[in-house]
Formats: sequence, C-alpha cells, structure tokens
Amino acid sequence: MERLPQPPRPFRSLLKPLRHCCTKIVPMNTPAFDPAQQVYDEEKPLLLLVDDMPANLHVLAAALKSDYRVKTATNGVAALELVTHPDRPDLILLDVMMPGMSGIEVIRDLKAKTDTRDIPVIFISADISELSQIEGLQLGADDYLTKPVVITVLCARVKNLLANKRTERQLRLAAHVFEFSGDAILITDRNNLIIKVNRAFTRLTGYDMDEVRGRDPKFLTSGRTTPEEYQAMWQAILTHGFWQGEMWDRHKNGDVYPKLMTISTIVTARGEIDYHIASFSDISNQKANEERIRRIAHHDALTNLPNRLYLTIVLEQALAEAQRNGTQLAVMFIDLDRFKTINDTLGHHIGDLLLVEVAQRLKACVRQSDIVARLGGDEFVVALTDTTIDAVTTAVVGKLMHTLAQPYRIEGHDLLSTPSIGISIYPINGRDIASLMKNADAAMYQAKLQGRNNVQYFAAVASTAQP
Repeated sequence: MERLPQPPRPFRSLLKPLRHCCTKIVPMNTPAFDPAQQVYDEEKPLLLLVDDMPANLHVLAAALKSDYRVKTATNGVAALELVTHPDRPDLILLDVMMPGMSGIEVIRDLKAKTDTRDIPVIFISADISELSQIEGLQLGADDYLTKPVVITVLCARVKNLLANKRTERQLRLAAHVFEFSGDAILITDRNNLIIKVNRAFTRLTGYDMDEVRGRDPKFLTSGRTTPEEYQAMWQAILTHGFWQGEMWDRHKNGDVYPKLMTISTIVTARGEIDYHIASFSDISNQKANEERIRRIAHHDALTNLPNRLYLTIVLEQALAEAQRNGTQLAVMFIDLDRFKTINDTLGHHIGDLLLVEVAQRLKACVRQSDIVARLGGDEFVVALTDTTIDAVTTAVVGKLMHTLAQPYRIEGHDLLSTPSIGISIYPINGRDIASLMKNADAAMYQAKLQGRNNVQYFAAVASTAQP
C-alpha cells in the first residue's frame, strides 16, 4: 500500500499519536490530502485550519475530519476571506508564524470586527516561549498549543472548547430570556432568600434588585392567601420540585393583585435543593375579564340584577344556610300591575326605563344580604334571608308596597304601576327551591285575582281554596 507523504521533521511526531486518537486515520490507499478539498456535514461543527505548510494541514485535517467539517487556508488573507462566508467557522486553529500575514495579525483583525470577534481561536505555534503564549492569549485566543502537536491533546482541546462555547451560548440565551422575559422571575437560594430578579419583577412589584436581595419573598404576600394554601404549595415543591397556582400579592404601592405563579427547583447531585426559580404574571386583566363574563352570564342586561340562573345559585346557598341555622327564608314574587298597557302605549323604551327604576327601588327596600332578581318581563323576585314571617309582614312588605306604588317620572311621563306580591316561606311552604318558587308564583297570581296592588301568602291561598 502507498504510504502517506511525510511532513517535515519537526511535525513527524504529529502522526504517531493518530492511532490513539478518537478519530481514525484515512485509509492508506486514500489519495494524498488536497487543501482545496473540504468535508461537509451540516450536523457537524465547522473548523477552519490555517497554516502555511500543507503537510501540517494534512495532519490536522486527517485527525479531525471524521468528527468535524473542515476548511483550510494556507495564509492569513485567505483565512479572513473564508470567515466572511455565510458558513462561518465554529472554531479556528491558527498558526502563529506565517509569511505575509501572521496569526497575530489575523486574530487582531478577527477581534476587531463584531461579526467575527466571538469565533474561538486556538493558536498553534513552534514558539514555546511564555511571552509568545501570553501575547496570544491576551489578544483573545482561547487556547495555545505548541508544535509538535499531540493529536490526542488537540482532539480533547477542540472538543472541550466547542462544548464550552456551546454552554456559553446557552447561558447567554438563558440570561437574555431571564432579563427580557415578560414574566417576572426571581431566583432564591436553598434558604429561600432572593439572589436575583429580572426587569419584569421590578415592573410588576415595584421593587428593584437592591431592595429585595437577601430577603424572603414572603414580604410580597397580601394576606389573602391562607396558611393552608401555602402549606400545600411547599409540600408540592418539596415532594415534586414543582408547583403552579394562583396567589394574591401586594405591590410596593400597597395595591393587591392576583398572579399566576410557577415555582421549580434546581437540585444538587445528592438531591438537595440548591435554588428555587419562580416566575409569575399579573392576571388582574384576566380576572376582570372572567368577572365580566360571569356577570354577563349571571345578570340581567337591562337592570343589572341577578337573572334566573344566578337567582337559583344564590337561593341554593341561602336555603342551605337557613337549613344549617334553623332560620326561615321568604321568597317573594313581584309583578307590576298594568305594565303591559304602559309598554304598549308609550313604547318599549319607556317600559325599559320603568323596569330600571323599579329595580332600583326594590334594592333600596331590602338589606344588602337579601336577594333581588329579575326573571324577565315585569316579574321580579325578592328573597329575604335569616328572617321570620312577622318581619316580612311588618317591615319589608309594607315598604315594598309603598315604594313601588309611588309615581314614576320618566322622560316627561308620570306613570303609576302598583305591585302584586306573592310570598312563600321556608320551611312552611316548601323545603326546596322549586317548591318555594312555584308557591310564591301561585300566591302572586292570587294577588292579581284579588284586584291587584296587594300581598298574598301561599298559606292564605291554600286556605281560601278549601271548600
């Protein structure tokens, strides 16, 4: 078989360690190395080998080309031209002593330009003086190897340097994401003391880094999150290393706001927590939108009173409380007398304004804990909680009858519309919502039959129906 061309004597030792390197030497029947020939593999890092002696390039390329893509240049000018190509090298192995343009001049040019200053460089030189090595490193070289190069050492240095550069890029990316994230991020140590926050944290909380460094994040709490919720959060963090949920915090200016927060941990090789990383965002707008949607679903668009759906929900809660406390619950059906005549003669616009005024008067007649709702049309429901029959009769009903019977002044019209009211009482007239609503409705129709503008209890309806 044909032997490989022999390099000059100072570099013969480069070939000896090749059989021990992580890469393989090209087969002996492979044609002699051509510096113009390049190895392309988009999945591999690209190395630029620069040396004025083709024999040296041959040794380096033979050692590296199975693990990397390789380009070569025999002088500094050609090397600088190659780094301007879109396929920029990931690492340059650069000879120091070259005729024309030395490696020192090449690295000065590389470091002077923004688009090439970050390309890592390993100097390879026959000059073993400490001064030469220091000069190269001071100019920005990442490593310095002396000739004759031990190929196994070269392979390790290249591999480690590329790995370090990848790590540096990842760290720069992580730092950029941390600093410019739209979510607030804070990092605490194993004792849960703050060591780092980002800009969004300052924007969301009002505190800058100097104000929070070394503090426990609990100073942000608003007092609205219960101890049980905090206990569950820490249990999840310690058990699973992760927690996500909603909390209420307090801004530096005193405002309380809801936030969605995620907490994760970084642990040591022994499984001990080293850092806590928390990210959160202000969800005030989301909560406000949810409340608007909930209100639209649960309230009458005209009067802003609870609608039939919401009335059922709050009545269920009120009934459950009455059952627990052994108290009574009064359900009142209210229908406006002759409302249809007003609506038909003066128009729906006047009728709507009348309904709005009726809703306001109803709310003014009851306590804040009581319930006022609109079922539809001119039908309203009032539910009095924690009450007795006597209280309903003597206080609220009389006030309702008087208030609703007063004239309404609407867009120049003086209107009169008295109420017909039917009442059912828990637990006397029913023990569930359906029964109480049905019986109050029946009592209200009895009030209509009695000539309108009066009140009827379901018990009275039942007794008058008997023969």
